[in-house]
Formats: sequence, C-alpha cells, structure tokens
Amino acid sequence: MAARKRRHHKGQGQLEDDLLKNTRWSGLRGQQRLQQRFPPERNQRDREACRKLVNEGFGSDAAFLTWLYGQK
Repeated sequence: MAARKRRHHKGQGQLEDDLLKNTRWSGLRGQQRLQQRFPPERNQRDREACRKLVNEGFGSDAAFLTWLYGQK
C-alpha cells in the first residue's frame, strides 16, 4: 500500500485571512475598531441606557427627545 500524504495545515495568518474574506466574518475588524474607539465604561453606560429604553420606554415624546439630545 502507498503511504498516505500528510495534510498541509494552514498558518494562523492564513486562517485569519480566510475567515475575514468570508462574508460572515467580514465585519469583524470594523466591529473591533468601533469597540476600541470608546472606553469600556462609556460602552457599558450606553448599553445600560439602551436596555432601559427598550425595557421601560418613555412616557412622552418630550422625555424621549430630552434623552436623545442629551446623549453625547
């Protein structure tokens, strides 16, 4: 019997390049850049504010506009 050929394993860089070319992972670098752009404390604060908005909502349009324009 003939000896079986060994499979060639791709390097880590090649695997990452292949994943980033895949449409499922194409936005990964952009997402990482956005996460690094703001400090984690701000991200957590914004996440909590969005969760509060979704769960509790606002009683009036005026309260919503005050919240919306107060986000900076």
